Amino acid sequence: MKKKSARLRTGIALGTATGVAVGLAGALGAGTAAAAPAAAAAPSAAAGSSAAAAAKSLTYTCNYPLIGKRQVKVDIETNVPAKLGVGQSSGKIQVTFTATLGADTTSGLGAVDGATIEGAADAKAAITGPGFPNGLNVNIKNAIQPASIPASGSFQLKGYGEAPALTFDEAGPVVAKLGAMDFTILLKKKDGSPAALGTFKAACTQDAGQDPTVVQAEIVEGDQTLPPPLTPPSYFPYTAAPVAPGVLKYGFTLGGKSLIKNANGTVPLKGTIGVDVDGATGAINGDLFLGKTSGQMNILGFLPVTAEVDFEQIGKTVGTYAGGEIATTSTMNIKMPNFLVFGAIPIGGGANCKTSEPSVIKLTSPAGQFFNPKAGGKLGTADYKIAPIKDCGALEGILSLFAAGTGNTIDLDLTPKA
Repeated sequence: MKKKSARLRTGIALGTATGVAVGLAGALGAGTAAAAPAAAAAPSAAAGSSAAAAAKSLTYTCNYPLIGKRQVKVDIETNVPAKLGVGQSSGKIQVTFTATLGADTTSGLGAVDGATIEGAADAKAAITGPGFPNGLNVNIKNAIQPASIPASGSFQLKGYGEAPALTFDEAGPVVAKLGAMDFTILLKKKDGSPAALGTFKAACTQDAGQDPTVVQAEIVEGDQTLPPPLTPPSYFPYTAAPVAPGVLKYGFTLGGKSLIKNANGTVPLKGTIGVDVDGATGAINGDLFLGKTSGQMNILGFLPVTAEVDFEQIGKTVGTYAGGEIATTSTMNIKMPNFLVFGAIPIGGGANCKTSEPSVIKLTSPAGQFFNPKAGGKLGTADYKIAPIKDCGALEGILSLFAAGTGNTIDLDLTPKA
């Protein structure tokens, strides 16, 4: 008999876990949800019923591919009865939810081409009760209501979940506590085609300092009055086939500057960068172009020299887009075709004047700040090396002393191409 009791009490916890998990699945997308169908309204108890709807609010932090962590608040209502008679069927366990998602989630999903969201979730619940005092861990699958993702701002997402009807043959209390959530999500673009992330997995952990109890029920002698059942919405259960990830394409114009430390001078920078980002791994591959530029240097501490600088990319720019931050590596030959004293008198340079070995330039977005490729932002490096120059004329040695060295910096502002 105890084996049967454990199975039935598991069902109650599963039903509640369904609702919370469904709600948190909504956190994986940011959308202006359409109103839930009338049939999926929050359940209410019948007159004289001992089965009042249970409500719970929890916050979770979800880790998304590419864009990083985002928080969601979930409000759940379930028709799990406060009391159920021994031997009485509970009827189907049903849950509705409202997930409140922040503006940072909206911008994050928009950054990876998300215009709508749909999907499923697995909830993990720990249950204690008569017949299994040491607890029992259970999982259940559930669905979220497909929704549109707004251009900006926070929003609410609706959803639904359920578990099979239950019958208990033993009296006593049942408690279920919700743990982590695992999600399977599909974002779609404005044209309805899948976004480049494809069908992706994401994990959500419960924020600290909360009571994770989602069910406290009592099995008693005598049948209880139960609430009327809801009509399940059309999106439940979620059955769409998985979609393979693709490639995100971003293009930027850029402007900024590079400090040449030993020469005590700065050169302005203009150019473009276009990258492909692997939707599964965040790996970056692209081309960085920096236009020819010139800047005022001070050689020997007093001699003003205008140096022309030309960055020539070798191979591709590679890197990652992960946790909402960009990190790239570019390899550049640095050519210096002209050194002019007082802006007019040539003292070195030439068509073959360049660094004796390429410079490896590692550019990153600011740590701890979300880089939205659809909005642009900053990219830079606090240190890159310029090797000694060669084939630059009779004063090459002197010029090299002031051109070469470490501690050089780059600061760029990226603007998305129209």
